[in-house]
Amino acid sequence: MNHRIAATLREELNRHHEDNAAVFSEREVSSEAQEFFRCHDVAHVVFGCDTSLFGEGILKIFTIFGTTLGFRKHISAYAEASAFGLFRQYSVLHVLGNIFRLSLGVPRAIVRAKRMSRPWPWADHSAYLDKSIEEIRREFNIVVIPQ
Repeated sequence: MNHRIAATLREELNRHHEDNAAVFSEREVSSEAQEFFRCHDVAHVVFGCDTSLFGEGILKIFTIFGTTLGFRKHISAYAEASAFGLFRQYSVLHVLGNIFRLSLGVPRAIVRAKRMSRPWPWADHSAYLDKSIEEIRREFNIVVIPQ
């Protein structure tokens, strides 16, 4: 994810959608699933995670430990959105290549999420759409893990 210094959350979210157009499914999903994916995409941008297996894994940790969604709600929302099926997009080689990285990255993500000044508002983030990514990360003390 390339970030310009003054890029806003809205701009980076649009870029995230453009960069990952092939990942997004055209299938019909419930309004609850649409809301989950909307918030999930925002979290991708805020926490600086790509859509690789490593990025998705790190994002899950940040979502559980660093947002207002939490563990139980995350798992139930993820299951309801049928998001587990998205992991079929990864090849065996991609999975194998990311397992070791994830084993090292997960503890780092937990520590960084716990060091945040407060949890990222999972669903109530509209007030941040026109703030720069850098300003948001500074405000919440979010330290991105390099992808």
